[in-house]
Amino acid sequence: MTKHTRAVYDIAPVLPGHCLVMPIRHVLDIRQLGEAEMLDMFEVIKKIAPALLRLYNASDESYSLTAQIGPYSGMSIRHLHLHFIPRNKDDIFQSSGSDIYYQIERSKKISMEEMQKNVQMLRSELEWSEDKGN
Repeated sequence: MTKHTRAVYDIAPVLPGHCLVMPIRHVLDIRQLGEAEMLDMFEVIKKIAPALLRLYNASDESYSLTAQIGPYSGMSIRHLHLHFIPRNKDDIFQSSGSDIYYQIERSKKISMEEMQKNVQMLRSELEWSEDKGN
């Protein structure tokens, strides 16, 4: 977490390593962000991306970065957030031709134990702790 941004694992990941990156301040639309908030969100993505790609064996450093904004986009959480999803040449969406964005809406929740394990693994990879504030 930074001054403006929080990154969390998705409670219902469509693929391993699926994270949400969101502003701390409540907004619904990216156009409502101030410049510092916008820059901070993308700095957080730049920081977490290499670690997530390593941890989840993303092929050729591939990932999906997406947001659903507005009532007709499939937005289910009424707070702006970007989905960061490490991708792999062998992931289910490559082999089945399924639509990953449709699957985001249908994914199943993981256990709190699995979520905590994922968080600890990423913190170790980033040498990131809540005490350091970075």
